[in-house]
Amino acid sequence: MKKQINKNLFNNTRLAYISKSNSDLIKSYLIFWSLNNQFFSKIGTALLQFFLKLNFPIKSILKKTIFSQFCGGETLDECNKIVLTLSKHNIFSMPDYSVEGEESEKGFEDNMNKTIQIIDFIGKSKLPFYVVKLTGLISYNSLEKISNDKNSEFSKNEYLKLKNRLEKIILSAIENNVSLLIDAEESWIQDSIDSVSLDLMNKYNKKSVFLYLTFQCYKKGTLDRIKNSFQISKKNNFKLGVKLVRGAYMEKERERALKYGYDSPIHDSKNNTDIEFNNSIEFCVKNLANISMWIGSHNEDSFIRIASLMNKNNIKKDDQRVWFSQLYGMSENISFNLAKLGYNVVILVPFGPIKKTIPYLIRRAKENSSVKGQSSRQFLLVKNEIKRRKILTLI
Repeated sequence: MKKQINKNLFNNTRLAYISKSNSDLIKSYLIFWSLNNQFFSKIGTALLQFFLKLNFPIKSILKKTIFSQFCGGETLDECNKIVLTLSKHNIFSMPDYSVEGEESEKGFEDNMNKTIQIIDFIGKSKLPFYVVKLTGLISYNSLEKISNDKNSEFSKNEYLKLKNRLEKIILSAIENNVSLLIDAEESWIQDSIDSVSLDLMNKYNKKSVFLYLTFQCYKKGTLDRIKNSFQISKKNNFKLGVKLVRGAYMEKERERALKYGYDSPIHDSKNNTDIEFNNSIEFCVKNLANISMWIGSHNEDSFIRIASLMNKNNIKKDDQRVWFSQLYGMSENISFNLAKLGYNVVILVPFGPIKKTIPYLIRRAKENSSVKGQSSRQFLLVKNEIKRRKILTLI
C-alpha cells in the first residue's frame, strides 16, 4: 500500500517557504496580517481604489507590497526569475496576463496576438499550460447573445469570430506543445463558452487531452454538466479535459438572480459546494481513461482526498492526467509539499502592468479576507516559519 498523505504534511513550513528570503517572509507576514484584519482589509482596498481614481502615484508602493506578493512582475521577463525558482523545486509555472476589461475589436485582436506571444514564451520555457479567458477575445454582450440564441444571424457570426480567434491560439499552442485551459465565467454566458470549447475539443482532443474546460463547483449541477460533457466526448470519440475549481463570481451571480427574480445558480452553503467538488473529483478519477483533470484549489482537505482516490485506484503520483494548481503567493504549503512528494504541481503566476492588474489584486485581497480561514491559515503558517527561523522574537 502506498503511503497516505495527511493534514500534517501541509504544516511543513520549512519546505513551504524554502524559496523565500527572510525579508520576503516578513513582507508576506505583514500582507497576510492586514488581509486577516477585516478593518484594515476593507480600508486598504477602499483607499487603493480611491487613490487610483485620483491618479495618485502609488505604483512603487504597490510593486513592493501586494503586487509582488500575488503577481510575478509587469512583464514576462520579470516572471522568468520566479519560473526558474519554482522549477528548482519541481513546480511548473503558468504565467497569466491578468489584464481585464477589453471591449473593442482592436482590443480583442490585440489580446489574441498577446496570448500567442505568451504561448511562444511558455513553449520555449518548456512550461505545460496556459489559460485563455474568452471575454478577452469577444464581447461580453456577444457571449450572452450566443448563450441565449445560438441560431440568430448575429450569434452565428460572433460564434465564428470567437472560434477563429481561439483556433489561431490553439494552433500556436500545438506548435509550442502547450495545453490550453479555457476559463469559466458567469452562468449567463457559460453556455457559449461550453459550446465552443467542446466543439474544439472534438477536433483537438482525439488522442490525448490538449484543451481543458473549467467547471465551477459552487454552481448547482456542476457534476451533471461534467457528466453531460463526458457523454458528448464519448459519443464523438474525443477525450475530455476538466479544470475543476470551486469558483468565482459568487456575489455577482446572487445579485443578478435577485435582480431578475430567478433562483440563484449558486449553492446555498460552502458544504454543498464541497460536496459538489468532491463528487466531481471522484467521477473524474474513476474515468481517467477518457478524462484528464486539472484541480485548482487552496483547500488542503481536497488534496488529501484526491491523493487518497489516486492511491485507491492505483494511479501514479506523476500521472500526466492529474494536475494540481494554486495561485502565486498563496498556499505554498500545499504546492511545495505536494511537489516534493512527486505530484504534478502548477502555480499560476499573474503578470501585467501594475495599474491594469489592480482588478485582479483587489479580488485577491477580498477573497483572502472573505474566505473563512484562508488568510488566517496563511498568516499562521508564515508566522510559524518566522518563529522557526528565529527572525523576529516578538511575534
